[in-house]
Amino acid sequence: MAVKKVKTKALASANKINNTSHPALEKLEERLSSPRLRAPGTLSSYRLTGTNFLSQLKVNQVPTDSDFRQYFIRRRREEISERTLRKEFFHLKKLALANNWPWPFEKDDTPYPEEKHKLPVLLQAEVEQMIKARAKLSKAERFFLAVATTWLVRREELKRIKKRDYDGETFIIHTAKHGKGAKHLIPDVLKPIFADYRPKEHSSAAVSLMFKRICHKAGLGEKKGYGWHSIRYALNTVLKEVSLPQNRLSSSLLDDYGHWKTGSGAPGISQDMPEHYRRPEIIYTEPYGIDKLFYSIHPFLKLWQRKR
Repeated sequence: MAVKKVKTKALASANKINNTSHPALEKLEERLSSPRLRAPGTLSSYRLTGTNFLSQLKVNQVPTDSDFRQYFIRRRREEISERTLRKEFFHLKKLALANNWPWPFEKDDTPYPEEKHKLPVLLQAEVEQMIKARAKLSKAERFFLAVATTWLVRREELKRIKKRDYDGETFIIHTAKHGKGAKHLIPDVLKPIFADYRPKEHSSAAVSLMFKRICHKAGLGEKKGYGWHSIRYALNTVLKEVSLPQNRLSSSLLDDYGHWKTGSGAPGISQDMPEHYRRPEIIYTEPYGIDKLFYSIHPFLKLWQRKR
């Protein structure tokens, strides 16, 4: 069975169960929404796996060991990758825990992908090519490309952007993982682009299609499997491996610029001792000091300069 048909069938089953408000899904969503709320995309992914599994059961049926095993057998017959099965394994484990169902598997039962996952990464030159094609882009495409090539953002964070998230000087990114607002200084070179567009929240599909249009307009053609995350990988890599070392700066500064959580708990357990006690604000005391530092060494910002 073709993968596209499998996904269509799964979505149809998901819609059917969601419309009847399956009690097992309600418990799953409750567990995923408290005490720590998951990102909307994460919730949707868990729901899709749960509805696909529950579509084979009666509404109040407690699944048996065989029901879980038969699900994975069925999914393999549908030619789903081991990587996807691994993800669904953890989704169904969470579904079982949320409903107090016995979970028949142990750690060594987890599906393991033999093949190495190849990340769809853009080269630095390809990102530069996209920016250089800015005159061919719409105001919306130019705005989202400017944000993606300046900050380390996910697609989920791009789609959430609204006009109220920025003024003439600062910009708030609603981070996907923890829902916090990460505030940044808007670089002078991007201010005309920000002033020229009034964003509203988009769907995931809409921003993904926007990325494809930008690729075509930039002459990159069809980039199958590529997306906004490809720019994120490229920017992260160039900053960490080139820009920071060339300027004799610590790679740990990237955690601050990307608002990434480096660990929690007691020092020496989940992270090393120096990182636990590291406080960059002691050195970079100027407001938006980290931003100003990165803008001065940023590999892509200068390309947004308007030609005179």
